[in-house]
Amino acid sequence: MKKHLPFGHALSFSLLLLLMFSLSSCYREDVKANFIDPRLHKSVINTGFSDNVIEVQSENWSVAYVKDGQSGELLKDTDGQTIRIDEPRTAQLKDGWLELEKTKDNNLRMTLAENFSNDPREFFIGLQLEDQNQEMHFMQTRGEHYELLEADVSEIKGSRKVYVSDEGCSTLLVRNNTNEVTNVDLSEIFSDVKSTSELLSTDYGAFDWIARSDSIVSLGSIVVGDNELWSEGVPFKEGVSTKPYKNKHSTKLEPYGSIVVKGEMQYLERSSEFTLTIKNVSSGNQFKVSGIWNQKVPLSPHIIFE
Repeated sequence: MKKHLPFGHALSFSLLLLLMFSLSSCYREDVKANFIDPRLHKSVINTGFSDNVIEVQSENWSVAYVKDGQSGELLKDTDGQTIRIDEPRTAQLKDGWLELEKTKDNNLRMTLAENFSNDPREFFIGLQLEDQNQEMHFMQTRGEHYELLEADVSEIKGSRKVYVSDEGCSTLLVRNNTNEVTNVDLSEIFSDVKSTSELLSTDYGAFDWIARSDSIVSLGSIVVGDNELWSEGVPFKEGVSTKPYKNKHSTKLEPYGSIVVKGEMQYLERSSEFTLTIKNVSSGNQFKVSGIWNQKVPLSPHIIFE
């Protein structure tokens, strides 16, 4: 569903939300002097939005430019060209955070991604009608808080692999130098075993919405048959994160005895596709980010006595 978006001059956020979903007709009297709502000349927001329609009071207007509000640099589209839209078509910024479309009914459809930076995003959109030029000025700050609404995770068919390896396992010589049977700790055999989680995404802001890089997100469990073998949260950050394998193993050793022990671990590897639905809590704006999640999980240890 399309939404109509006349912004206000330094609008309060609550007023902005009301205006985002209503058409404005108060500026129709002088189309050439104000072919867009004058309140769009300066807008302060802390949200993104999708498919909002700005009514333009003419058929023959063009998007003349989009420029950075700080440097004045003319911004380019995905083809590396400075943005200009004369006919009904869509253009997206090279960086992916803004999409503009001159619609078939000669209005301007606008999709703006969230600004995840602590620095305001400031930009201008210049519209041209014959010899008249009007400029929309946007100042966009980061949302106060983002909430994960839903995590849709689907294991990629054929990616699962289960195997036994001595990776991360050590060989130990253990002695009992007492005259009594002693319980000796063997946990050091598996001290270098780790689980691995790797998150990859090319989506805009995929890892920037979350407040802390060490935030833990639940992306599902590992189930074999009816048995849940693993169910933990993972750090939601780009790239690889690891977690030590926790274990406690021991054996009884006869007085003045010694043994050589080594370990092997059963590992499970798999890859999954994930799509997260996230909400800007202040504005209610929802957006999705998708990517790939690669895992390597230690399942069960094996101790070998030599």
